[in-house]
Amino acid sequence: MKKMFWVAMLFVMCVATSYGQYNGECWVVSGGDTVYKLHANGNADPTVIPNLTQASAAEVNPANGVAWIAISASNAVFRFDQATNEFTQAPPIERPNMISVNPADGTVWVAWLHGVSKLSSDGGQILAQVVPEGGPPNVETGRFNVAVNPKDGSVWIADARGPINRYDANGTQIATGPTMREPKGGVAVDYDGNAWVADSQFNTLIRVSPTGQELAKLTITSPVSPRVNPKDGSVWVVSEQSMLLNLSADGTKRHEFAAGMAVVGISLSPSDGGIWVADMLGATFSGEVSKFSTSGTKLFANPIPQPSSVSVGFWEGN
Repeated sequence: MKKMFWVAMLFVMCVATSYGQYNGECWVVSGGDTVYKLHANGNADPTVIPNLTQASAAEVNPANGVAWIAISASNAVFRFDQATNEFTQAPPIERPNMISVNPADGTVWVAWLHGVSKLSSDGGQILAQVVPEGGPPNVETGRFNVAVNPKDGSVWIADARGPINRYDANGTQIATGPTMREPKGGVAVDYDGNAWVADSQFNTLIRVSPTGQELAKLTITSPVSPRVNPKDGSVWVVSEQSMLLNLSADGTKRHEFAAGMAVVGISLSPSDGGIWVADMLGATFSGEVSKFSTSGTKLFANPIPQPSSVSVGFWEGN
């Protein structure tokens, strides 16, 4: 059980729970084999957890604190309930690499080698499955990005081969979006069902309506990790591996500032709107996790070797 617990902590997580108010803790995976705990002020917890087996993704349900962990190498997805310390394994999923949690009902959507699957809230069943057509059976891990809308349970799935489609909670396609060249930079969705999709290889960020209409198309250098602020519908995105951009819903630039040397992921804090940044290099060229205000003030930085990502649990409940 203890071994499973440390595996569960294998990704960078900032946890919001219903049984303990979110106060800014952030779990950081370092170099793929060590976990550090960061407090809201950026200070590291003295406890360091080393010698971990590599995981590909982890997300926390902000409604109940349940953590979902994907272990790509072992074709496994685990559900860890922090309230009861219960650790269960979902049905096998081939090379899972991304998870999107629906806090409204506890279900999760998992992107894997050949498509995207929906798991029940207890992890015991695969409720739906989307396997897009096209391409040989042996395709690359990380081909699919997925983001669920808690308001209606629908999901946007971006296929790295171009297609972007919306599916209902049962996995039935309900909208066809524009085809991009290689949308591997990430996808984010707001409560109204609009999606931001990044094509990092071809310098494009688009916003798509729930019906698939292209609402905005921007040329941005190497955009990755779009994150929607549900309070105002704006989006934050990394550009050029170093800049943070904040765009209004129509694509108008609101803020832009330098945030690191090799930024691989960002996440928004539910408590203060700040932006957590995972920088593979940082000021010491060995890696750091930092936090910025929306105006670009660097609030703190902690020298964490090779942090892979940051993830904040946030749900307004509407």
